[in-house]
Amino acid sequence: MSAPYIPTSGLISKLKRRLTRLQARKSMDCAQGRFLVSFSFDDFPKSAAQTGAEILQSFGWRGTYYTSAAFENTSNHLGDLFSAADVSTLIANGHEIGCHTENHIDCALNPPVIIEREIRRNQNRLRALGAPIPTSFAFPYGETSAAAKTLLGQHYTTLRGVRPGINRRFADAHQLSAVAIEGTLADKDTPLAYADDLGASPGWLIFYTHDVRDTPGEWGCTPELFKAVCTAVDEAGFEVLPVGKAMASLSVMEKAA
Repeated sequence: MSAPYIPTSGLISKLKRRLTRLQARKSMDCAQGRFLVSFSFDDFPKSAAQTGAEILQSFGWRGTYYTSAAFENTSNHLGDLFSAADVSTLIANGHEIGCHTENHIDCALNPPVIIEREIRRNQNRLRALGAPIPTSFAFPYGETSAAAKTLLGQHYTTLRGVRPGINRRFADAHQLSAVAIEGTLADKDTPLAYADDLGASPGWLIFYTHDVRDTPGEWGCTPELFKAVCTAVDEAGFEVLPVGKAMASLSVMEKAA
C-alpha cells in the first residue's frame, strides 16, 4: 500500500493558500441568529458509512458524505472504502452524498478543464449508484485555487475546505471553514473547544473526519471520540443538518432579510 499523498507545506505554499482564501469569494452570512452544526465525512470509508452513520442516527441526525467515485470497493490507509450498498443505505436513511472529485485530485495543482472533467465523471458515477446530483463539494486535501473556486462555484452551492473555524458573518461559501475530528477520546479538546465557541455566538460549525474505527487512520477518529463530540453538540441544543440542507436554510433566511 503506497503512502498517502500530502500537499506541500512550505512558506510559498502557505502564502498561496492565504491568498486563495481572499480570492473568488462568495460572501455569505452564516450566523443569522442560528447555532448550526453539520457533520461530514471525506472519501468516504465504509466505517464512516456504517459506524459514523449509526452514531449520528442515534441522535436523530444525518450527515454529508463527500465521495470520490473511484474509491468504490477499494482499500487504503483509511481501511475499506464505500460500496454501492453503502451509498444506497445512506441515501435511504436521509444522508447527503456530496462530491469530492472522481479521483481525489489536488484542485490547487490541476487546471479547470481537468477539474471539470473530474466532477462531471464523478456526478455520472454517483447518479449510476442512485445518488442525486450533489450540491455540496469538498476540496480533496483541502487544496484549491482561485480558478478552481470560480469553476466549482458554478456547479455547487457550497465548497468546503479544511481550514479550522466557524462560519459566521462574511463567510466564504466557496471555501467554508471546517473543524477536524481526529484521533482518540484524548483528542477531544479541540473539537469541543469549537463547540463551546459556537455556543458563545451564532454561526455554522462544520465538522469533518474520515474513518470511524477503534484504530483509526491519521485523519480518522475512534467511535468514542465521535460520540463525545456528538454528545456535546446535543447537550448544547444546537441545530444539526447535513451541509446541503444547512446551506439551503441559510440561503432562504438571507434572501428574506
